[in-house]
Amino acid sequence: MSLLDSLRRPEYTGERRCWPCTAVNGFVVVVAAGILAILSFPVGVLALGVGAALVYLRGYVVPGTPEFAPRLVASLGVESLFPHADGGRTRRSDDLTDEAVDGEELVGVLFETGVVEEAPDGALELSEEFDESWEREMAALRDRSDDELAAVVADAAPFEAAGERAYGGLSIEGPTRAVWLSRVHGIADAAAVRALAEAGVPERYRAHATTPLRMFVETCPDCGGDVVETTKSNCCGGSGSVYESPDDEVLACESCGAVVYQFDEEVADGDEPESA
Repeated sequence: MSLLDSLRRPEYTGERRCWPCTAVNGFVVVVAAGILAILSFPVGVLALGVGAALVYLRGYVVPGTPEFAPRLVASLGVESLFPHADGGRTRRSDDLTDEAVDGEELVGVLFETGVVEEAPDGALELSEEFDESWEREMAALRDRSDDELAAVVADAAPFEAAGERAYGGLSIEGPTRAVWLSRVHGIADAAAVRALAEAGVPERYRAHATTPLRMFVETCPDCGGDVVETTKSNCCGGSGSVYESPDDEVLACESCGAVVYQFDEEVADGDEPESA
């Protein structure tokens, strides 16, 4: 591994760059370099160059930035300067279709086809067979490029669709609307559709099952890291992470920070669960 490779933090740079982190650290670097330049101009220039390089390679230079930067820009009221990667598009695969499916009916179908089963404590869980099938499908998609993955996701849609890389993720165009999916959601959802088909789930239910099924993911669809329950503020920079609601509870990858599933805050109040 080269020195540059050891410095890079891909979970906070490139298409996953945490822009609040970059902005805050860029400001810190400029101020620090300016102060040093007063004492010694060459030292100030050197500090500016090194600081800029670190922000470019790592996304930040101040330790702990991914935890505090999103909250800082939100408290300053400037979060609108850092738009979501999706350009404001909807983020759910089931929004690709206009056909509505009753939630209880969907759960019933997943039970009947052996996708989910009742756990000893009475909760729902994935069957071992479906879990293994889904994981195999996700593993097969991890090495695909974004362009290749977009084509796979479009092919998994229940109608003719087109996919392309856009806004740091995947844009899928359907007959009546378009959706934006993060890479991690694209892998999970396309793999889920394939595994659901193998399990014998009728086509009209597959897209609708993709989002709720992500609630059971334990391994990151994109990098294979462990998925844990956390908040948006602690996984800033991952695909699908956003900044205006930093305390929202999510399932996210410990390794790359990608948000796999978002718990709706109303669930705690006993309302019908929703997710993103």
